[in-house]
Amino acid sequence: MFERIVGEAVRRGVGRRVAVYCVGVESPESLATKGVRHLVNLDGDPRLALSPESPAPDGTAAPSPDEEVAEVLVLARTPTDLRRAATMHALLPRAERVIVVTAETPYWYPAPAPSLTPAHRWRALTELRVHRPASGAWAVDARFSAATPAGRTVAATARAFAGNRLDGIAAPVAALAGPGAAHWRPGDPNASPVEPGGPLPIRIGAPGGDVVLRTSFPDGLPTWEGDEAVVDLPALEELSWERLGEPGGAAPLGAGTEAANGRPAVHVNDVRLLPPVDDRSVNPMGFVTTPTLGVGRLELADGRWNAVHDGKVLTRFAASGCVTVTDVARLRQLRGLRIDWRNGHTGPIAAVRVVASLAAAGVPMLTGEIPPWAGALGDGLIGLLRAATPEDLDDDLRREEHSIRLRRRALRDHGVEARWERLGAPARQRPLTSVLLTTRRPEMVPFALGQAARQRDAELEVVLALHGIPRDHPSVAPAVASFERPITVVEGAASLAFGALLNRAAARASGSFLLKMDDDDWYGPDFLADLLLAHSYTGANVLGAALEFVYLASIDVTVRRDQVTEQITNFVAGGTIFTERAAFDAVGGFRPLPRAVDTQFQHAVQSAGGQVYRTQGLGYVLRRGPASQHTWREPIGTFLRRNKRQWRGFRPSALMEAPEATP
Repeated sequence: MFERIVGEAVRRGVGRRVAVYCVGVESPESLATKGVRHLVNLDGDPRLALSPESPAPDGTAAPSPDEEVAEVLVLARTPTDLRRAATMHALLPRAERVIVVTAETPYWYPAPAPSLTPAHRWRALTELRVHRPASGAWAVDARFSAATPAGRTVAATARAFAGNRLDGIAAPVAALAGPGAAHWRPGDPNASPVEPGGPLPIRIGAPGGDVVLRTSFPDGLPTWEGDEAVVDLPALEELSWERLGEPGGAAPLGAGTEAANGRPAVHVNDVRLLPPVDDRSVNPMGFVTTPTLGVGRLELADGRWNAVHDGKVLTRFAASGCVTVTDVARLRQLRGLRIDWRNGHTGPIAAVRVVASLAAAGVPMLTGEIPPWAGALGDGLIGLLRAATPEDLDDDLRREEHSIRLRRRALRDHGVEARWERLGAPARQRPLTSVLLTTRRPEMVPFALGQAARQRDAELEVVLALHGIPRDHPSVAPAVASFERPITVVEGAASLAFGALLNRAAARASGSFLLKMDDDDWYGPDFLADLLLAHSYTGANVLGAALEFVYLASIDVTVRRDQVTEQITNFVAGGTIFTERAAFDAVGGFRPLPRAVDTQFQHAVQSAGGQVYRTQGLGYVLRRGPASQHTWREPIGTFLRRNKRQWRGFRPSALMEAPEATP
């Protein structure tokens, strides 16, 4: 398909300059054809162009950002690859026509319709077309009345695949130099591509970066002139098994020594050598709870790892170890993957990168002995992989529990933010979440505050809204006094509508996020931390858990309902609504109604253009008593009919870390 698109551009622009940029393309030289003035592989050295006559880096300079060409083509294999092109967008020249093509896109991705802000950068736009040039592919074709920076269209298209949400990484501002540098800041259009030896360009009156990351530098180690921190890392191709075995290479199993070429020695177990998982692209979204295929294998073939099931190759991973969203999509129907570590892909870093990325996506994995050179996975992830058994993948519930443990650890250890902290960036302060907890039942206050108190790895305060209950009630006052986190008590008359009381509580909240918790439901200790993690990889305005586990108190039965999780949705369980404060304020909060406030709020957010995301439901259990005791009046028979599994007694997921006895 790419060759056809390039040929059409050449025919359109006979006698005019056409520049082609590719990213994630296996054989970029195949795109070299007569009539293409410049062909640039953004995963290589973006300063050099491949020559159509001799498709190899020959020193030909790529067009500068100030140059004008008639047409720019940007060809990406997947949306994950396109995000790296967005990182390097400032390198692209100006053009009157820009075409961005993504060849492989998961079915759940939206059409990449760029959001056109009223800023001057879009004023020259005369035509914008979004279409499918082939099955599974998307193309954005933008035409302008005057030459316009082509990179703007690229960055806007990458954002459009994610619903046009804010998708930048503000701190530290990164200056990137060398082949493959974009792997370290995927989807960050605020990054500055720079020359390895400097100088750092001035951008809008300030230096173009706070930290300089170089994967390539001139002979020796030049002194960077400036106050910026400089991080020197080997390019990914230098960490192949072949290169590591050369004189002066890294020490894969021992303490590294100074390399003969003057570059710093490296150790393959140093996690700082491992490019981060692009967690905004490779994450649990699309996880399948009841897969149709058995366990596959990660097997080596022609120097690459392939995911294979019943002799069929489902996906072949890139030489760099970069895992894309389409790689993950092809594996979703597998019950899991067994890792064959022999030879370990193209090199140790590539192998570890594949495993860390698949773990971040929640792909359940089994492994034998993990080789010593895979230490960059981290002790936490290694321990989880070693502990998994084939029986864990046989049972749907245990399989999902294993998946959730893997994704938590991998996203927290190998995501973009975590990796840059390892490189010296200051750790971001945890946001404060305000828990809105309303109750009419004083006897439930100790239990409800206990559920909030057990939350870990998150900062929270509680706003306790008493509905017709005095704060000095003997069941309330001691529980409030013994609560060890910040707490504010709000009182409301029994006649006050439920939604109005929630809004009164929200008015007293100081967090940047609000979490609505019910007074009689169970919440696992990682419930809030999981929501914060899901917000980081989805950017959704409202999130919540699936209504999956229900304890039917009147008959002492726990049911597990069949739910589709980890997806953009219309509804999440009301006792789990987690929202950005800005989104809450934008729609005026909850409607002042006695019931149905949850569904009305979620409808309002979606009507305003916001997104609602449903996470996994294993960290939450709804307690269901007689229908008359709940604002949601669904009869108990509904839960008995609509479930895929049930147990006698209180039987939550192991992730709840709850006592075995029925409360």
